[in-house]
Amino acid sequence: HFATDPVAVDAFIEEAKLAAFLQHPNIVQIYDFGCMADVYFIVMEYLQGKDLRSVTTALEEHRRRLGRENSLAVAAAICSGLAYAHHLTDMTGRPLQIVHRDISPQNIFITFAGQVKILDFGIAKATDRSATTEAGVLKGKVAYMSPEQARGRDIDHRSDQFAVGVILYELLTG
Repeated sequence: HFATDPVAVDAFIEEAKLAAFLQHPNIVQIYDFGCMADVYFIVMEYLQGKDLRSVTTALEEHRRRLGRENSLAVAAAICSGLAYAHHLTDMTGRPLQIVHRDISPQNIFITFAGQVKILDFGIAKATDRSATTEAGVLKGKVAYMSPEQARGRDIDHRSDQFAVGVILYELLTG
């Protein structure tokens, strides 16, 4: 139903362009996007594995944890992908100031080979883009939001870092 909403279509196209621009081993790769028969689509890297929430839930069912070394490796991989996105510049060298805004276990994917990938840059925001979030609308999962994001204030890369801290805390403490 969003295909008939020009604002939603424009947002989809802008978000797909931004996501396709991101090329890092810890960020899922977007290859293409388009529209066919009024259905918009994104073509992305095929991953085999589970999201971090599924992994931790399965471990909890067996009364196990990911462990300190694995937890730190996951957090380091997330930080590597985010650092890339946070410091990315356009072709003229101007910082894009990308903020993911929804770093959570559901958006972290672990492949069966052990690679960590950040998913869903679909609500990411480059702070210099003209598209803005509608006032009073929160994007992301409240449990992983920085206080300023939860209050609807302006955010920057530190909000993503806050979310990584929450994830690491959960991984280490169960």
